[in-house]
Amino acid sequence: MSMSTPQKIRIEDLGDPVLSDFQKAALAFGERNPVELSTDVVLSTAVEKTGLDDFGPEDFRERLALWLDEVEQDSEATALARFGLFNDCVRHASNRLRIRDLYERHPEIHDVEISRPIIVVGLPRSGTTHLVNLIASDRRLRSMPLWEGQQPVPDPREEPGPDGLDPRYVRSAQSWEGMRRSAPLVAAMHPMNPDHIHEELELQLPDFSSYNQEWILRSPRWRDYYLAHDQTPHYAYLKSVLKILQWFSPRERWVLKSPQHLEQLGPLLTTFPDATIVVTHRDPVSVI
Repeated sequence: MSMSTPQKIRIEDLGDPVLSDFQKAALAFGERNPVELSTDVVLSTAVEKTGLDDFGPEDFRERLALWLDEVEQDSEATALARFGLFNDCVRHASNRLRIRDLYERHPEIHDVEISRPIIVVGLPRSGTTHLVNLIASDRRLRSMPLWEGQQPVPDPREEPGPDGLDPRYVRSAQSWEGMRRSAPLVAAMHPMNPDHIHEELELQLPDFSSYNQEWILRSPRWRDYYLAHDQTPHYAYLKSVLKILQWFSPRERWVLKSPQHLEQLGPLLTTFPDATIVVTHRDPVSVI
């Protein structure tokens, strides 16, 4: 079997970017739609969006406030970056409300068992995405597509469209298309098609604790805060959302993956003590 050589990508305009018409329009959209990066505004918007108001334990507010303040204090953050963070945080808060509400209405979800998950762990850019997709090709295993992770609990007020597609899938596809057009090279690094398997760190975002912010923002204060706090409670939150997904669509065994786990093996194994850990062994220099 022959394998094609990956196309080399050379960025010629890093110091002085040449923007496409779509990128210019996106930046202009951000300027026309300023947002207030405050915890109260994010949460009130989520309440209005969902019709729910019980966020559960309030400790997440401190973490949300830090996420927002990192961008508020960044003088180089564009209006579009502020708009994107605001909407992401509203989505996470909305998911938190829906998750809390579903558990209140269906406490039996607590009894769902997540047994013997297969968890892929490795450095970023070391092939973890390819490996998890290979393992997940075994149809007996349960994996999480991006569209499901972005909104684990469906909105009961929504129904599939005439095409039969879940509205969550449609929103995820629209989001990816916007990202693909605004940052075309992302597809070569980490494609985020709605049906592609996604990292379960997405399920920690409604609890506002994940290393995800380091990937999308300049966030040194969040990095230090995150590393200084035990992440076990947030892994327990992740597991509680996995239980919801399994309750909706039962399957015997999960396959999961995230490079984040490499620095959180303690909390990971405390939460999933019977997990099988699969590690990608790569030369760190080649990964960087």
